[in-house]
Amino acid sequence: MIVASEAVFPNNIVKVIAERTPSIDSGLFVTRRPLRTSDPNESVGIFPGQWVPDERSQEMGRINPGEPTMQQYIVGIQAFVKDGDEEAGLARHSTLSYAIRSMLYRDAAIRVGFQSLAYTSNGVTERLRRWGIRSQRFLSNELSGSWLYLSTLEIWAETDSS
Repeated sequence: MIVASEAVFPNNIVKVIAERTPSIDSGLFVTRRPLRTSDPNESVGIFPGQWVPDERSQEMGRINPGEPTMQQYIVGIQAFVKDGDEEAGLARHSTLSYAIRSMLYRDAAIRVGFQSLAYTSNGVTERLRRWGIRSQRFLSNELSGSWLYLSTLEIWAETDSS
């Protein structure tokens, strides 16, 4: 049986973001998974998306030769707003999408949380070194008289192991 006492990469990144997201608005529904159609009208979903090892970072003489010392994770953040009024929904969604970007760039607690992320296993410690926003895509649609707005923001996070 797998016993885990702490979240490891990339879920520790997800955890830091999810803990700070309610600071945008206390009424937001925040979850650590992609959003579902049954989620509330103002929702944010944060979830891991991809792990990419940097094959150029394999070093000789390491405990585990052939294991890359650098890797990159992609984390997705979905923002969803559902509203019966097209203009009001668009305004609320664009504000929420902007607030998420601003939080990631400007929130001191996220910066401190990211700087402290590390996980040690079998004598090897992986640490978050750099991160940034890759892109944010926007979708909108109308369904049964309600306007649905969704954005998906991707951040990349680079770690190294020693």
